[in-house]
Amino acid sequence: MLHYWIYGLEDHLLERLHTQFETLAAARSWRCDRPWIASMYSRGLFEMEYFRHAREDQPANLSAAGFIKMAGDETDALIITILLRDLSAEYGIRSLLTDDDHPLAKLRRLEFVRGHLPTGLSLEDVLAKRPVIKKVEGERILFYPPTFRLHSQSPPSPEWAYALYGIRAYAPTLLEAEQEALKMLRGFGHLGR
Repeated sequence: MLHYWIYGLEDHLLERLHTQFETLAAARSWRCDRPWIASMYSRGLFEMEYFRHAREDQPANLSAAGFIKMAGDETDALIITILLRDLSAEYGIRSLLTDDDHPLAKLRRLEFVRGHLPTGLSLEDVLAKRPVIKKVEGERILFYPPTFRLHSQSPPSPEWAYALYGIRAYAPTLLEAEQEALKMLRGFGHLGR
């Protein structure tokens, strides 16, 4: 279970936050539950009750919270993590993710303050040690963060790399890399590979 909390967001931005979560949820198919967020802006009974209970256990500046049950998909976990990092940077706030069984290199707790980890490192600095793997239709798609270096002498790429069937390509964001890799997989499927 991946839990996430957003702290210090001004109330007038909550509607926009909900829209950002809804847009992400609709942008792709998820192996895990679709991401959602609860706040004072929520109108669903479950979300209102969840947020009421979340506020009891958190600091007073809790603005929004949510959770999703993970299905072991590293890509799902990474996309949620990037969203929380980007929200932290965009709004200049603090966000926190916790999961005792997080599929990404056992990252049990990730905190972002203005888009960076408390140590000052970026998320990509932490992820650069290995690719993220997504299994689809029995095939492995490898996603490499922008700071990943294939060889010690190679410069980092400003884009996400992805590899499938020995072919490596690049895209500006992880979502775009995933979409392009899935198109490539479908294309190879039509060729009878």
